[in-house]
Amino acid sequence: MKHTIYFICFLLAGTILFSNCKSNVAGDLNAPVNDKYLVSYTLVRSATLDEVKTQYGPLQVLYPGMADILPAVKYGFKVYSVKYNTTFGSKKVVASGLVCIPDGGGTYPLLSFQNTTTTINADAPSLNPGGYTALMISGFASTGFVTLLPDYLGFGSSTEVFHPYLHKESTVTCLLDFFRAVKEMGGKSDLQLKLSSDLYLMGYSQGGLSSLQLDQAIESSYSGEFNLKAVGCGASLFNLTQIIGMAVSASTYTQPYYLVYLIKGFESAAAFSHPYTDIFNEPYASRIDQLFNGLNSSSTINSQLTTNMAQLFTNEFQTTWNTAAKYKDIRDALTASSVTAWRIKTPLVLTHGLADQNVPAATTQQFYDDLMKLDPSLPVTYLPLDGMDHEMAVAPSMLIFIKKFLAIKGN
Repeated sequence: MKHTIYFICFLLAGTILFSNCKSNVAGDLNAPVNDKYLVSYTLVRSATLDEVKTQYGPLQVLYPGMADILPAVKYGFKVYSVKYNTTFGSKKVVASGLVCIPDGGGTYPLLSFQNTTTTINADAPSLNPGGYTALMISGFASTGFVTLLPDYLGFGSSTEVFHPYLHKESTVTCLLDFFRAVKEMGGKSDLQLKLSSDLYLMGYSQGGLSSLQLDQAIESSYSGEFNLKAVGCGASLFNLTQIIGMAVSASTYTQPYYLVYLIKGFESAAAFSHPYTDIFNEPYASRIDQLFNGLNSSSTINSQLTTNMAQLFTNEFQTTWNTAAKYKDIRDALTASSVTAWRIKTPLVLTHGLADQNVPAATTQQFYDDLMKLDPSLPVTYLPLDGMDHEMAVAPSMLIFIKKFLAIKGN
């Protein structure tokens, strides 16, 4: 009950925050033909500096960390729904997301927020810019960041493909192409947008893994294109092979939809190809495609699965998934999309609610410990959040991250 009240209070506060914002929905502005990535951008919301200052204040009641952010609020901002070209395997796709641009004509860095797990198409940021997370994150533009909220593949304008949940290659490609499209927006005279080369990443749950997948890719292959300054990762999975191993050996798990979503998402990305019955027992195997239809919530999907892992997974998969040749492609795909400790160059802040029942805090503690064993001088900080579950720790984590980013960026 306390968790539900906490969520409702934040939702109401977020609604108050932008209740007076100007809604200014324009038609799509088609990008010139010489833009490789940018397809169109549409103004969907705006807020003046006075509106932001006046209405951010109440959030301090729920989140004391907001007091550290308010002095940096210096700009009004505009929110655009953006469509852009990317690829999914060999397929060309038009993906989408939100781009929040500070007013004032300054030169701003990029800040990209990778969102949490969702199964509902209507929750995509570009389709739900008034959602509680989108409201909070878009407000960070008022502190001097061009703030991005990507939809991910399979959501927004790209529902012709199924979301490749947690799959590294497709996630990185889609997000990097979004950043490139935003750079092309910097050439539009009507936007008066100037971008620095700096990039900040933050994410929670699925978004935490997405941010670290991006971090690894940029540090290894794209550092000349993107100057990555800092990363914030909250309540994330890291080693997908380990997670599946923990699940199949457990007696129960309260969020079975995560496990099924991962398998279906990797199948969508052609990372491996197995009939569901190779992995899941009936009647669950036959329900999967219907359950993940873009309309059902996680709780609805969970209600049609089982928390009993021996009932969910086949006995063959439970006992041989990590040894049998039959499942080697699954093991290889999970390993390829996992993030394990490396000599990270970018300042990283990790958070995790210690009362999290969805994603155990032990996953972040283990990742942090592995980094420290590799090199205790790595620029990594872990801030566990006492008494907070998966839902409660979202907003506090974001405030921790933006405070760190503001300190690095300077004001």
